[in-house]
Amino acid sequence: MPPRDGRPDVLVVVLDCVRADRFRDQVDRGALPFLASIAPEFLRFDRAVAPASWTIPSHASLFTGLYPWDHGAHYKAGAILGEGPPTIAELLAARGYRTASFSANGYVQPATGLTRGFGSAVWGGDREFFLRFLARTPSCPSLNGADAAVHARLDQRSSASAVRVGTMRALSRFTPVCDALNRVGGRITETPSAYVGPWIDSSLDSALAEAPETPCFFFVNLLEAHEPYFADGGRPIGLRDWLAYARSTQVSELWKTGDRAPSARDIAWTERDYLATLRVLDDRLRSIVARLRARGRWDETLVVITSDHGQTFGEGGQMYHRLNLLESITRVPLWVKPPRSQGTPAGPDVAAWVSLIDVPRTIADVAAPGNPFGDPGSRSLLGGEATAGRTVYSMTDGLPTREAQSLSEERRRRLDRVQIVGYRGEFKTLLDQSGLLYRMRLDPGGARLIGPGEPTDGPDLAEVLPRLRSVLNLPEPTSVADRIAGWGY
Repeated sequence: MPPRDGRPDVLVVVLDCVRADRFRDQVDRGALPFLASIAPEFLRFDRAVAPASWTIPSHASLFTGLYPWDHGAHYKAGAILGEGPPTIAELLAARGYRTASFSANGYVQPATGLTRGFGSAVWGGDREFFLRFLARTPSCPSLNGADAAVHARLDQRSSASAVRVGTMRALSRFTPVCDALNRVGGRITETPSAYVGPWIDSSLDSALAEAPETPCFFFVNLLEAHEPYFADGGRPIGLRDWLAYARSTQVSELWKTGDRAPSARDIAWTERDYLATLRVLDDRLRSIVARLRARGRWDETLVVITSDHGQTFGEGGQMYHRLNLLESITRVPLWVKPPRSQGTPAGPDVAAWVSLIDVPRTIADVAAPGNPFGDPGSRSLLGGEATAGRTVYSMTDGLPTREAQSLSEERRRRLDRVQIVGYRGEFKTLLDQSGLLYRMRLDPGGARLIGPGEPTDGPDLAEVLPRLRSVLNLPEPTSVADRIAGWGY
């Protein structure tokens, strides 16, 4: 039954690496039947933008309601969420909510600051990402009291990321071998090889059972759509198809260093396997929602389904995410289901530009009224606040120093770049050391620049470009070159 005091539960689910266009297309085609069945209960935002191109800065924005240049969790400032900006988990915990994080992505842990405010947290490791039949429910430490003091002393600014990236690089070169091991091992251990972190469903259910009359804020990260991919999402596959899969290359390091450009076969198989992971995510969401319904918590839960960034498959000659601001990376799905008692109309698609920084404001308005949260420019996604004429932003922050130094000079110049894009009206403006303008209506992929003499609807451009320049030049704008130089260029 619902919490005694009538306050709604809150559930935020991040479908890591899911891009908006593929998600929407698969739902519309009926390839994701469970999501299609619950879609009428949600507001669906067709122009949602992730604040950053990879996990840590985007999750930090999702939890603080701030852009990366304000919360500071990006490569040019350490990639750790520090103690300064309050998180939505801290706000709800102070209001009596039980807070817990269940993340298959190992970046969402105390060492990165992304579990601050959660009373308990569980996070996956790289071994279980690749060898899924060995997955076991990780320990779920309390992050309060003495444990919090221990975690606070961990100095993982360099080692946590370096160890994780090193493990991923090593294992990703043997993805077909891992796929074969999972297919055999999964049958022996009865572990679904398609799932990353299969313990999330039961851990969430246990947490609900332990708090039958307490309002809860739960965060879930599902990692199936992250590269590299197993053949056909772990489903049965013929030998000929499996051998074709095994001959394709998904090693992101080879693309990044320039040692191998993605071939048409690489791209085709990678995207096929990616779409299979969306079907796995549909199954996982079915399981999670079933548990909420069985506990009588679904109707009065504010539910947010979104992603931290998208994925690129050959667009612009690039692969995966993190190093660019193509539409395939910046645009993410964003569905919001209000608690039934809110009486907010649900179902229709919303065309206004919105950002993940709006999610904490929305949660605060529903679960902790009277507590404005996050960036002053953020909006409640349920409150009917005006979003027309608004600009939302996304950032990519290049490479950490150690990684940049391992590349050739040419690759470093191409990839180690700070860029910011702004979306407003029908335009996308990109700024690194020059301003570039795209007309979204004529060019949904953001691949064609507006040339000299073409109409630009001046008022939109006049507002976006100065804002982007001011962002790159915080705290006191002088020039774009000065701001980039301050970040080590």
